[in-house]
Amino acid sequence: MAKIPSIEDHFTVIEQVIETLEGGELGLEEALARYEAGLKAVRLAKAQLDKYAARLEDLRSIGDSDKP
Repeated sequence: MAKIPSIEDHFTVIEQVIETLEGGELGLEEALARYEAGLKAVRLAKAQLDKYAARLEDLRSIGDSDKP
């Protein structure tokens, strides 16, 4: 079964894409493909961060309901 990528995995992909694009060695088609892969990793990382933020907000609201 395939492992679900972690947010760290997405950050690694983003870093690798940046390094590759900054190298300036790629042709236009390959550079666009890498850029697209980087954007996909950014979107997936943002989605995970949004889930974590919602989870933290839920935990805070639970904690606030315990206060007198």
